[in-house]
Amino acid sequence: MPFKKQIKLKTAVLLPFVIIFSVTFGVIAFVQKANYEQMVQDISSKQLTYLTNNVEQRLYNFLEEPFLANLSLSHNLGFSHLFQKGDTQKIEDFFRFNFSQIYKSIPQIDSAGFGGINAEYVGFRKENDHNYTLMVQDKRTQNKLVIYQNDIISNNIRTVIENYDPRERPWYVPVAEHHKPMWSSIYTNADERQEITLSSLSPVFQDKQFVGVSVTDVKIDTFNAFLRAMKQQTEADIYIFDNEHRLIAHSSAGGVVSWGTSLSPKGTRLMATENASPVIKASAEHFKQLEQPTDIATKNFVTHVNSDRYFNKVTPFEDEFGLHWFIGVSISEPNLLGEVPYNQRNAWYIGLLISLFGIGIGYIAFNRITAPITSTASAAQHLACGDWATPMPKSGNIYETSLLVHAFNEMANNLKASFKALRTQLVYDSLTKLYSREGLVESCSNLKKLNGCLFLIGIDKFRDINDSLGHQLADQLLIAIAQRLKNIYASDAYIARIGGDEFALYLPLVKDEQEIQDEANRILQLFATPYSMPNEPIAVNVSIGIVHNSDSTNMTVWLRNGSIALSNAKSDSTRISYYAPEMAGISRKRTQMVTLLKVAIEKHEFVPFYQPIVDLNSGEVLGAEALARWISPELGLVPPTEFIPVAEESGLINTIGEQILLQACIDTVKGIEEGKWACDFRMHVNLSVSQLSSYLFLPQLEEILRITKLSPSNLALEITESKIVDNDPIILSNMLALKKLGIHIAIDDFGTGYSSLSYLHKLPFDCLKIDRAFVTQLNHDHLEESIVAAIINMMKGFKVQLVAEGIETQEQVDLLHQLNCPQGQGFLFSKPIPYQEWPTNLVNMRQKTAN
Repeated sequence: MPFKKQIKLKTAVLLPFVIIFSVTFGVIAFVQKANYEQMVQDISSKQLTYLTNNVEQRLYNFLEEPFLANLSLSHNLGFSHLFQKGDTQKIEDFFRFNFSQIYKSIPQIDSAGFGGINAEYVGFRKENDHNYTLMVQDKRTQNKLVIYQNDIISNNIRTVIENYDPRERPWYVPVAEHHKPMWSSIYTNADERQEITLSSLSPVFQDKQFVGVSVTDVKIDTFNAFLRAMKQQTEADIYIFDNEHRLIAHSSAGGVVSWGTSLSPKGTRLMATENASPVIKASAEHFKQLEQPTDIATKNFVTHVNSDRYFNKVTPFEDEFGLHWFIGVSISEPNLLGEVPYNQRNAWYIGLLISLFGIGIGYIAFNRITAPITSTASAAQHLACGDWATPMPKSGNIYETSLLVHAFNEMANNLKASFKALRTQLVYDSLTKLYSREGLVESCSNLKKLNGCLFLIGIDKFRDINDSLGHQLADQLLIAIAQRLKNIYASDAYIARIGGDEFALYLPLVKDEQEIQDEANRILQLFATPYSMPNEPIAVNVSIGIVHNSDSTNMTVWLRNGSIALSNAKSDSTRISYYAPEMAGISRKRTQMVTLLKVAIEKHEFVPFYQPIVDLNSGEVLGAEALARWISPELGLVPPTEFIPVAEESGLINTIGEQILLQACIDTVKGIEEGKWACDFRMHVNLSVSQLSSYLFLPQLEEILRITKLSPSNLALEITESKIVDNDPIILSNMLALKKLGIHIAIDDFGTGYSSLSYLHKLPFDCLKIDRAFVTQLNHDHLEESIVAAIINMMKGFKVQLVAEGIETQEQVDLLHQLNCPQGQGFLFSKPIPYQEWPTNLVNMRQKTAN
């Protein structure tokens, strides 16, 4: 199975090239882009500066001509003394003669006129038919402004305006105040046209006296025509606006007068941001956001309209006669650079496509090169999954890959042969040639249903046989057993060796209970005859665990259940055990108990409880027996009957015994020092046979005595009679060593084991404890014939102490008195209690016995 973080070979090879290409392409693109942007900035700056200067110069010329013409008119008016109070006839004649000349040479002039200090007014205005219109207000018109249809006073009148006072007009007031030439603000005419006008203004002095103002009007619309002509020449959008951001002129279609908006009421000039041209509108909106617009005079800025980039420049326009405007110029990138941006973009696209095409060709070529490697890897994966029928990879045309594929095919063929041999070893037992556990499970998995009967056959005490015969002869015995099974169950059974000394026999056709019992007896009969070995015949006993009527269809589960039944069979007298579901619960509970015992040992949860041993004559407490108790934080006080058997089976009893022995020695020393117990107080501690048969026991005991500083004479070790193995040299040796140390030895539960004088003579012991089962049987009628009486009589020659266990009534004490039993222990005197609860002054046992 491939690792998730691994990548394919072709990716590992191509990826660096792709990365190098991408980085190189990116760096080149970045540098080219930076150079291109620098070029665009330089060109746009120069072009915008050129356009702005051009517009500015032309605008100067556009406005200078009408202004100079007006200065000339005002000078001639004053110099010729043409002003007469209330009569404008001379001035009218002067303007009539000069206006036609001015109109022809300066077409942007719309009208020319004079306003006097006495509210006189005379002027000429151009009409669309290239004729002139006379406008007069003096005594000839009864001081009303009369606009005639032609250039002379006649009855052909166009408009009459009453209460017109030129002295209040925007073109008169600033000049009358400052007496110097200037431009007017942009205003609306008072005639019937109501046109937006810019006027050049000049004061008229006659004999050094201010007599009026000469004015020439420039129509705003002529500005638009001028700028549109500029746009046709330069492809740039141009607009002019004042400090209030209102348009004065622009190069796009439409006028500058509003038809009524929230920003510009009807008749007023449009805001620059209200222009119909999106280019001018975007430029004006960007400019309006600046806090100090004059700062942008030396800077360019960029706007975007319809995905096109526009370069913009706004420059202040001022002159000495009071104009303060702004000239805005916008030019698009294509108009600035022509086809350069599109050609560059197309070049990048073509380069990128060619590069991708090259990478694709390289990928295809490398894919063909790595195809044998890929097919080899795929075949290896199938082989790893056990698919030995997968087709082998084919070598390509490249030497290295062909060499790899050839080596792999040879290795795969060798692996097939090795796997076949390994499978044979896995499925079949190498010694007996029967099925192995795995082989039995696999072969039974091919059956439609497991509804037969499984027999697990375990050889009793095979370790002893193995030790006595040696491994080689023991293997020959296993082969002979397998051969007998095969001879009896030839073809209608599945036979397997599932362990060192265990065989499994599955009979698919055996279902009836009587048939199962017959087969079990048949197997026992099979082992009734000893096996002939080179030196001597060997008798083999077996135990049988039987599984049938199981709901599971998995042979592994059947084998597990059979193992549980076999364990029970080894302790059954019939040597046969049928699996029952509750056995699994017991086995599971035993396993859980072993786990809990190991945890309890680590946490030192096992403590000794003490039951006094009393002199039945005096009532004096002579000693105590330390009994193991388990105090669990979760389970509380666990009875010994629940954990002692499991501890003995699992081998944990030795560790528990060591902890109890250590604590009992500590408590004995403490009890004697505190005066709770007498100096000759003797602590009895139970000792398991496995502890006594260990080479390590004596060093451990000596270390405990050294640590606790307990005198050996205060310690007695109790050994259960029924568990002592006869003639065990290690046990006898350790018992003699204990005696040599000065430690007392007591035989516990006497009467339940061998109980023979010849047997007792071999054991060095100081005390014999009569089992409670015999004490409970005592009565007055058959006292002398009791087993207790027999034991006491038998021990008279041994010179050992006798202790009767399990005394629960005063009657039992009296009967033991009659039999001359010196010591006893039991619930009558005290139940087992912890050291902390042992009273400093135990109840006088003499009083109890006397009562």
